[in-house]
Amino acid sequence: MSQYRQVPGVRVSGAEHAPYAAGLLADALGEGAEPVRFTPDATLPEGGFRVEVPETGEIRIVGDPFAGLVYATRDLLDRATPAGLPVGTVDATPGPGLPLRTLWTWDHSTNWDLRRLGLQEIGALNPYAKGSDAFGADYRRLVDFCSAERIGGIVVYGLLRDAHGGVEAARELCEYANARGVRIIAGVGINAYGGVYFDGRHRFNLATWLRQRPDLAAELPKKVGFDIDEFGDLHFPASEYMMAACPSHPENLAWHRDAVDWLLDTLPVGGINFETGDYGSCACDRCTAHTGGERTSWSYEAMRSVYPTLLDTARRTGPAGVPLRHLVEVYWDNIFDLDAQGPLADLPDDVAYQYCVNRGFWYDNRDRLTADHVSALPHTTNVLRTHAGSQWNRQRHSWVPDMYADMATRTAAAGMRGLTIFAEASAYHPTNEVSYLAYARFSWNPELTWADFWRDEVAPRFGGSAEAEAFRDGAAVLDDPSAEAAALTRVGADALAMVAATGGEVQRRWLWLAERTARHAHSAG
Repeated sequence: MSQYRQVPGVRVSGAEHAPYAAGLLADALGEGAEPVRFTPDATLPEGGFRVEVPETGEIRIVGDPFAGLVYATRDLLDRATPAGLPVGTVDATPGPGLPLRTLWTWDHSTNWDLRRLGLQEIGALNPYAKGSDAFGADYRRLVDFCSAERIGGIVVYGLLRDAHGGVEAARELCEYANARGVRIIAGVGINAYGGVYFDGRHRFNLATWLRQRPDLAAELPKKVGFDIDEFGDLHFPASEYMMAACPSHPENLAWHRDAVDWLLDTLPVGGINFETGDYGSCACDRCTAHTGGERTSWSYEAMRSVYPTLLDTARRTGPAGVPLRHLVEVYWDNIFDLDAQGPLADLPDDVAYQYCVNRGFWYDNRDRLTADHVSALPHTTNVLRTHAGSQWNRQRHSWVPDMYADMATRTAAAGMRGLTIFAEASAYHPTNEVSYLAYARFSWNPELTWADFWRDEVAPRFGGSAEAEAFRDGAAVLDDPSAEAAALTRVGADALAMVAATGGEVQRRWLWLAERTARHAHSAG
């Protein structure tokens, strides 16, 4: 039996099930007589696939209808060599170890096209400072990365905003992503964060609604914002972006229900990330009576009062005939506080509940994340989301692949269904690149070993294993706020030596470290 099969050109049957994947095959292998059949299999988990390459006859590619055929095609092409396609079967039909793999973003601080003016690196309620065409340019690059690395979805807060094209720009992004097996998950604030249409003179923009009905506004505390131990005291600026609606008024719930209906009628999104707002719960008499005096920056009672109606409204079939994926934020550093989550117990169980953790909380409490604890949570589908590796934990460009690997391994072992990380910073930055790759690989296969990941993914990107260790150590100096100019300059000199000794993408990564350390040394001097 030959180990490889020469394929001078392909003739694809079933290309209508995955036109983008069929185009990848034709571009890479050319058009010809070798038969390839695409078969969607709705019984497979999202991302599951199988590729069969016999010595002769039909090459068979089977995958779930949304992402599996794209993943399978990319897998086959990744394994191609000058000698041809490897003969045999690759069976990934079990799908990913963590089925709900999602990247979290705000539109204004998502920077994947670094040529643009107006880049922002932090914020939660910001205006959009780039040109209108930058939105698509940034997110298309992020979608391409997700498609190539088998990351299932991208949460976009600010998906609908007049400044970058409104409905048409959002529709174009959704269609681009759907073709590539990536869900665009609309970030939707309920009674907060702009509502369905984040920024613009639109009937489903929250500020527009509350200007018409000021009697329905929430009574917020004097300080609008929150505290994160890893970041500090955060104040949001006074603007219409932070306007909030009172959850005790049924008119607000009806308006949100209509807005969710409109969103799903209008855009081919892959789901919704629901949030009821974390910058201050309503302090009016009715809300205070409902909560029994509960005063935190978010309200479980507000969640309980709105989600049954909204989730019932949102329960639909989405792209490629698969169910929409909805995530409900349960906020941060509270996954072990079962008593506080009592009001959530009666919420629908057919969506994912997303618990956020900060870096310090994770390291202090990760041993408590056991299968017994996860089984005691109010719902069966639970996702971990983390601020770690983001600006909110002062780690926007930090080297954190080991932390993401640890989170993926532990959440899978405990029976959670997914892991969500921030991915606003481009993979151009090598620290982000390697961290994202660790997230992608370990969330797909939580049993992957660190040694294998280091050998296959990290070492080749820096010129060898020892070189990768040196880059990691240099990145740690960048992250040390007490690092002096002399230490940073030494790291930069070593990086420049690697720039001189390498080329291509390896050289680019070392050049990044050299420039970054020079910048930090200049500021520390």
